[in-house]
Amino acid sequence: MPPLYEPQKSLLITGGGTGGHVVPAIEIARAHQRFSSRPVLYAGTPGSLEERLASRAGIPFSPIRAGGVVGKSWSGKVSGVLAILRGTGSALGLVRDFRPGLVIGTGGYVQVPVIVAARILGIPIVLIEPNRVAGLANRVLGPLARRVVYGWSSDGGIPLAPDVRRPAPDRDRFEGRPLKILVMGGSQGARVLNERVPEILARTLPHIPSRSVEIIHQSGERWVESTRERYQRLGLSVRVEGFLPEIASLLGSQSLVIARAGAMTVAEITASGTPAIYCPFPHSAGGHQKENARAVEESGGGWCWEEERLLGIESCAADLARILSDSSLLYATGMGAWKLSPGVPASEWLSRL
Repeated sequence: MPPLYEPQKSLLITGGGTGGHVVPAIEIARAHQRFSSRPVLYAGTPGSLEERLASRAGIPFSPIRAGGVVGKSWSGKVSGVLAILRGTGSALGLVRDFRPGLVIGTGGYVQVPVIVAARILGIPIVLIEPNRVAGLANRVLGPLARRVVYGWSSDGGIPLAPDVRRPAPDRDRFEGRPLKILVMGGSQGARVLNERVPEILARTLPHIPSRSVEIIHQSGERWVESTRERYQRLGLSVRVEGFLPEIASLLGSQSLVIARAGAMTVAEITASGTPAIYCPFPHSAGGHQKENARAVEESGGGWCWEEERLLGIESCAADLARILSDSSLLYATGMGAWKLSPGVPASEWLSRL
């Protein structure tokens, strides 16, 4: 069977809505640009995260409108379906004009009209399913694809930037240096982490006086000021950012990450060999974040703290102090994360198709 990806042909990528859908698309596009002189095009929602990141990365972008249906009222579902139908008309013109050799969908509702258009026009389709639980869009679109790549399967993987997958962590990273803690709630932030983690850290740090600590907190753009003010009230010096585009370079030096458990987040953290406490979003579709977090915990690569646990500030602080005080535990957990990681460089991911 001939390969689905051929560098001598143009590539169309679609998907968006969250960093977990957008970042793999950006990295696949960059890998294609390194492989090929043929054009790549990203089709996504206008005015969205994907448009901003594609522009920043120098990747041509074409706007396509679509709508979601999960969690919507009946009128919202009808509006979503109508938006998808209108978007399919636009996508037919886009695919016909661009004439890609392959269309890759990375998830989210914006991919639906593009994938449907590609199928109508006979263009091969590959879908990425990075989570342990498949999303609705991929379940619906799966029969239209030549291949669905499952992120956690041995022949699949989640495409990452080339510098995320690091060599196995060494002990020096966790011993004799300042402890480095990164708090990240995903591309859109996580309100509960912004509210609870500062309190937990403020109660944790007095229990580890022998180590200096450096903290970075990605809050999401809308919560930057409130999160920064919360740390200031608690007397903690913390770098608070809305979004961290340089996340790949940061992860490789962290002692511990506290994060949500979206597939891309888990892939990036584990690929860097970083131990993490995962706090899954309780309302993620199909409970996929909880499944992602539990898979890592069961393999010894981190800990799963569900949201209600964060209400127990003192008990969380005691557990966090125990983790941070044990460099051997941090090292062993980081090594466990590195061994189980589903993350692979995007260029390698493309070559497997």
